[in-house]
Amino acid sequence: MRNADNSLDVVGKSRHSHGGPEDRRKTKIELSVKIARSSALSSSGPPVLHVSPAFINSFITQRCFWALIFICLVAGGLHAGEPAAYVPKLGEFPPPDAGTYYAGELVSVDHVNRRGAIRLDGDGSDGKYHSAPSHRFALLPYGTIRYHGAPAELRDIPIGTHVHGRFVLPPAGDTTIAPPTREPQHVPKETHVITLEDDISFYQRQGQTWTITAVDLKKGTLAVTSSGTTAANGLRGAKTLEIDLSTRIWKGRQFAELSELAAQQVVQLNLTWAPEWKNGVFHIADVWIDQESRDVAAEQQRRLHVHHQHHRWLAGWIDHVEHLAGGHGIVTVTLFGGMDPSLYDEVRKHTGGFDIAAADVTLRSWWQDHDKKGGDRVELKELPNPPPGSSGIQLRVNCWALLEGYRPGRIVRVRPHSWPNSKLPPEERIQNADDR
Repeated sequence: MRNADNSLDVVGKSRHSHGGPEDRRKTKIELSVKIARSSALSSSGPPVLHVSPAFINSFITQRCFWALIFICLVAGGLHAGEPAAYVPKLGEFPPPDAGTYYAGELVSVDHVNRRGAIRLDGDGSDGKYHSAPSHRFALLPYGTIRYHGAPAELRDIPIGTHVHGRFVLPPAGDTTIAPPTREPQHVPKETHVITLEDDISFYQRQGQTWTITAVDLKKGTLAVTSSGTTAANGLRGAKTLEIDLSTRIWKGRQFAELSELAAQQVVQLNLTWAPEWKNGVFHIADVWIDQESRDVAAEQQRRLHVHHQHHRWLAGWIDHVEHLAGGHGIVTVTLFGGMDPSLYDEVRKHTGGFDIAAADVTLRSWWQDHDKKGGDRVELKELPNPPPGSSGIQLRVNCWALLEGYRPGRIVRVRPHSWPNSKLPPEERIQNADDR
C-alpha cells in the first residue's frame, strides 16, 4: 500500500495448521515493512526499514525478511542515483569534475613509465601509516605535473616532496597496478592520475597563501595560518610545522637564512615527512618569502620543462585518419594540455612541416628521430573550452606515409620541423613489443 508520504506498507497474512482439527492452532503473522526516507537524509540517502517483532519471530518469514532486506538495499542504491566513478577511455578526455583528491609524500618514481607511489597523508591511523603499502599510481597519457609553479615531468620532482593529485579508476582491462595484499581498506582504488603537483603549485594556483604567525627556532617550529582564497582541498587554518637547518629559505634570487623568517610574512611552502606524519604533522622543505623568489623558482622549472619537450616533442592522440591515394593520409591530432604556453605558441606560428611519431600510453616512443612520418600542415583549429587534459589545439597534417600507430585513440608525439630531431636515451625508447 502506498502512503501519502510515499512510503510503502506491505502486509502479508499466513495461516499454518498443526495437529487435528479439534486442536488446530491458527497462527496469524502480519508483516509490516515500511520503507521510508528519514527526514534527516537527502533524497539520495539509503532507505530505513521498520519491521514488526512478530515477523522476526517466524522462521519461515525470517528468510523472507533477509530477502526483503537485500531487495531494499539494492533498490535504495539504485534510487540514490550516485554517479559512477569515472573510468578513463582512450580518445576521451575526462569531465571537469572527474577524480578524487588524495595527497601524500612522493616515495618512489619510475619517470620513464610515468609511474610512482605516494605515502598518503596521516590521519591518526596506525594501520594506514605502519602497515598499509604506499599508494601506487600511473599518470594518464594526458596527465599533467606541476612543480614550483610551472609544468614539469615526473623526474623533476624529488623523492620526499609532498604532492596533491586527482586520481581516477584504471582504464578497463588495465591490471598493471595490482591491488594491495595487506590493509586494502587504507589504499584507494583510484590509481591513475589526471593532475599531480607540489604544495606551492597547488596552493598558488588556487590563490591560497600562508601568513607566518610565530617563529620559534629553539623549538624548531613555524606557526602559520592560511590566507587569501581558501583552496578546495588540502591544509587550511592554523598549523604548526617543523623547521630546521635543512629547510631552504628562498629570498629574491638566492637562498637566505632561517633568521630571515618573521611574523606577518606572507609565504608559500613545500612540505615533506616529519616523525609525527601519522598524526598529520609536516616538516617544511622550502619557504618562499617573497614574490621574486617564487617567480625565480617557476622560471627555472619552466626552462627545464621547455628543453625537455623540445627534444621529446608534444604528446597528443589521434582523432581521425583520412586515407588518400598512394599510401598518403591526413592525420588529425589533438595535443594534450598542461605544457608551457610558449610551446603551443611555437606550434601555432609554425606554418611549415610537422612530424608525428607513434608512442604508447606512457608517452614513450620508438626511435622517433627516424621512425616518424610527417608532412605539411593542412589546418590548425582551436577548440573552445577544452576539457581537462586537452590543449584545445587540433592539428591536421598531410603525411606522406601512414604508420600502423596512426589510428584513432592512439598516442603520438608531434614536433614542428623547427624543433630538434633527437634520438632519445635508450631507457626512454620502446625497444620491442614487450616494452609496451
